[in-house]
Amino acid sequence: MTTSSPPALALDGASIDGGLYTDVTDFARHTHWLNGAAAAYSSVGMGVFAVILLVAWWRARREGNAVMTAVLATPFAVIIAYVANTAVKDVFQEPRPCRALPHDFLIEACPPVDDYAFPSNHTTVAFAFVAALFLINRRLGQVALLAAVVMGASRVYVGAHYPHDVGVGALVGTVVSLLVVLAARRFCQPLVQRLRDGALRPLLTAAAPSRHAAGRTAEQDTDRTMQLGRIPAPASGYAAGHAVDPAAEYASGRPVDPAAGYAAPGRPVNPGAGYAGPGRFPDRAAGDPSGRSVQHAAGQGHGRPVEQHPTGRPAAQPTTGHAPEWQ
Repeated sequence: MTTSSPPALALDGASIDGGLYTDVTDFARHTHWLNGAAAAYSSVGMGVFAVILLVAWWRARREGNAVMTAVLATPFAVIIAYVANTAVKDVFQEPRPCRALPHDFLIEACPPVDDYAFPSNHTTVAFAFVAALFLINRRLGQVALLAAVVMGASRVYVGAHYPHDVGVGALVGTVVSLLVVLAARRFCQPLVQRLRDGALRPLLTAAAPSRHAAGRTAEQDTDRTMQLGRIPAPASGYAAGHAVDPAAEYASGRPVDPAAGYAAPGRPVNPGAGYAGPGRFPDRAAGDPSGRSVQHAAGQGHGRPVEQHPTGRPAAQPTTGHAPEWQ
């Protein structure tokens, strides 16, 4: 009911933090360059939260039912928070600061008498979005939190609310939104799953990538891994920039990595290593008195026959210059 004066039991906001309110409005008086932007954001800044929620919905199409349920529950949480805050307003019926402190600087026109100040509806709605978005995506929640803090500050800056109106509004919006969204995630996921399987599937679920696109993605991942140098290095027979003779390992009786025998990229290979080619083992000669492995003629030097030395040892093969690099 509209009255010409505040009710007798109305909350006196000026006695709580009227001095801080006056300090903020005095600051607004001396920062005319900021008045227009603050007034515009205070009036239409709620659109920022709607855009953030649209981004959350778009991302949730690729997420599970819990995330999509939280997105769909957010508008309901915001509306319920607004209704709850309006009920609190009607209980306390705090007059607007423009009526209790009429000489303070104002940017926004003074509302009607029955449009009470405590708590702030704008701040309640903003922080209801924030609480829900934090349950959906932490980064989006952080962006929304920054926007909500600016919204609350702007409501005091333009002269529409006391600071405590903004603080309690933030509390109401956060608590109500958390309760609604958490309850929805607890009880409504089966319903969301049915909606995603039904006629609303294009809106609630992203289309699966085609097989061709998936194959290209796998190739790109492989190329990126190779470029980053995540290819495992050979286990043995590799020296830092020097040719290695793996025959010494055969002499000690230890198994030799088939990939051994290759020097660092760009270095010649010891022709006496006895490898027929990458991944092949040298043959062992039966009855060798020293017990060392000896190379047969077949398979030496990448498939080329080996000439026998008069002493029975394999003759050194002419090399082609450099060993193939490790792939």
